[in-house]
Amino acid sequence: MPGIDRIYDKIIADAEERAGLRLSETSSKIQSMKSVVDERIEEYRKVKISETEKEAKGIVSRAQANRRLEGKKQLLAVKQEMVTEVFEKTQQALINLSNAEKLTLYTKLIGNCLKEGHNEVSLNGKDKKAFGDKLIQNIGSALGPDISVALSGQDIPDDFGVIVKNGKIYSNSTFSSMLKYMKQNIEADVMKILFKRGVEV
Repeated sequence: MPGIDRIYDKIIADAEERAGLRLSETSSKIQSMKSVVDERIEEYRKVKISETEKEAKGIVSRAQANRRLEGKKQLLAVKQEMVTEVFEKTQQALINLSNAEKLTLYTKLIGNCLKEGHNEVSLNGKDKKAFGDKLIQNIGSALGPDISVALSGQDIPDDFGVIVKNGKIYSNSTFSSMLKYMKQNIEADVMKILFKRGVEV
C-alpha cells in the first residue's frame, strides 16, 4: 500500500539522515528492516486503521449534531494514538532485529559519529554481550591513526541503539531517541499518510 510504504521511507530516511548516511548506501538495510516490520504493519493496516476510521467517522457524525469542537478534539486524540502506535511498532521492530542486522545498523550509526581522538561506544548489556567485541573490531579495522574506538564500561539502561562519547561530546543514537526526534519532525506527514482517505471535520 503506497501509504504504508511512505511511512517506511520517511522513518528510515530520517533515521539514516540522523546518522548522516545517504539513502542509496542503505537500500539493503531498508529492505531488511521492512521485511521485519511488514507483517505487523499489514495486520495493523487491515484491522486497526479500519476500526479507527469508523470510530473517527462516528465521532464526527455525533459531534456535528452537538459539540463540533469536542468532536474535533476526540478525532485528534484518535489520530495521535494511531501515530503513537506506528512509532511504537517501529521501535519494537527495530528491537526485534537479529544480532547480525543490529551489528550492521550500529556500525553505520557509529561510523558517522566518530571524531578524532578516543571514542567510547555504549551499548545495552544484551547487545554488548552478543556482539560488542565484533562491533568494535569491525569499526576499528577501518579507522585512521588519529581515531580510536572502544566499548564503554557504562551500558545503556532500558534501551537499544548506541551512544558514542568523545571527550564531553555525546552522540545519542538510541532507538528511543531517534524515534522521538523523528516523531517531532514527521508526525504531521505520518498522520496525513494514515488518514489520506481521511475524515472531514
